[in-house]
Amino acid sequence: EPLFPARVVYDLLFYFIVIIIVLNLIFGVIIDTFADLRSEKQKKEEVLKTTCFICGLERDKFDNKTVSFEEHIKLEHNIWNYLYFIVLVREKNQTDYTGPESYVAHMIKNNNLDWFPRMQAMSLVVTDGDGEQNEMRMLQDKLVSTMKVVTMLTGQLNELKEQMTEQRKRRQRMGFVDVQAGASGALPPSAAGGNHQIYKS
Repeated sequence: EPLFPARVVYDLLFYFIVIIIVLNLIFGVIIDTFADLRSEKQKKEEVLKTTCFICGLERDKFDNKTVSFEEHIKLEHNIWNYLYFIVLVREKNQTDYTGPESYVAHMIKNNNLDWFPRMQAMSLVVTDGDGEQNEMRMLQDKLVSTMKVVTMLTGQLNELKEQMTEQRKRRQRMGFVDVQAGASGALPPSAAGGNHQIYKS
């Protein structure tokens, strides 16, 4: 047939364009999407392993502390305990609410999560308070030692002032004695041409 070569070219173009290129593009998009979903899932799992779901503190915040990160997420900020408390607040009669329960019920009703302890933990607050107390004690000790040094220096300064005062008095006495001794051998003011100064001999 005269159109056989054209039909062969058309079939080959259809095979290359539709089956090879287009299908590979679709498969590539699908594979990339699954890879992104997998990486996002891995990131979420990593965040859940290294970050507290309740307070948002990371694992390194609990290094060298009395409470480890595992103890913190199991005892202090257990996810299930918060879920149980939310279910209790929703199922409990409003007339039987305590103060904290009524506050949390109001916050849940308004979809407000400010009642969650964001970036806070009791164990870290206690250790930070101890550290501040130790710093205050050190500062108080330094202040006491500084006050002692200042008191000692003040006493020495007063002693120096007294010694200087005594030396001035002695010099004044010695000068007064010298003036008196020189006054007897000096010329009278009238004989010195009206000069009223006293000259030493």
